[in-house]
Amino acid sequence: MSLRSEESILMKEKSDLDAKLAKLQRNNPKAKLPEKDHTRLEEINSLLKKKIISVTMTQSLVNHIDDLVKDRVGRSRAQLIEDSVRWFLDFTVFRWNERGIYVNTSRSVFESEALSSLFFSKLTPTDQYELGLTAGSQAPVGDVVRLHHGLDPSDAGSRVMVLRLLQDNGWGSITYNDHGLIVVGSPFYPAPFIRGYFESLLKVKLEVVETNVKENVALQIVK
Repeated sequence: MSLRSEESILMKEKSDLDAKLAKLQRNNPKAKLPEKDHTRLEEINSLLKKKIISVTMTQSLVNHIDDLVKDRVGRSRAQLIEDSVRWFLDFTVFRWNERGIYVNTSRSVFESEALSSLFFSKLTPTDQYELGLTAGSQAPVGDVVRLHHGLDPSDAGSRVMVLRLLQDNGWGSITYNDHGLIVVGSPFYPAPFIRGYFESLLKVKLEVVETNVKENVALQIVK
């Protein structure tokens, strides 16, 4: 699949929108495109500023990409491919051996949830919390935020990014609202460990919020 063909389509669409704007401004120099067209033109201009490359892939993969675009998962083929490369750079599995998978500078291993539960069942809730505090103070995700993104993981403005990275690494489905409530759906770790980990990593104090759904862990930032 050639991205240059998509560039041609974008150029034509840009030309049509530019012509539409020129027509509107003949009688009114201050006239603007409708909001939808204006947003699309800005998007096209942004895409055209990027370097165009060509890639070749199987038809089945192209079909899958087109389905994602159709379902509005991505805006275009180019955007999905760019996102895929970005994810590859962030989470590259570059080395396999009998001891596990190496992802960037860390080694990941496959472990069943039952085995993890068995390990934590031998610890008291206090022990789990203290283990979380220790793990959070040494969290690799903190280095990623600091070194790759130039941000402080303990800053309030970085929390969304930190939690998204943890979600991407299998911690569960994580949401965070403006009131400081963190909810972890289908968590891999028990609540006391998560609380300690988050407190140490984010430099906050958290309280566990009771939930009716056992598959959720809810934590409220208190200070």
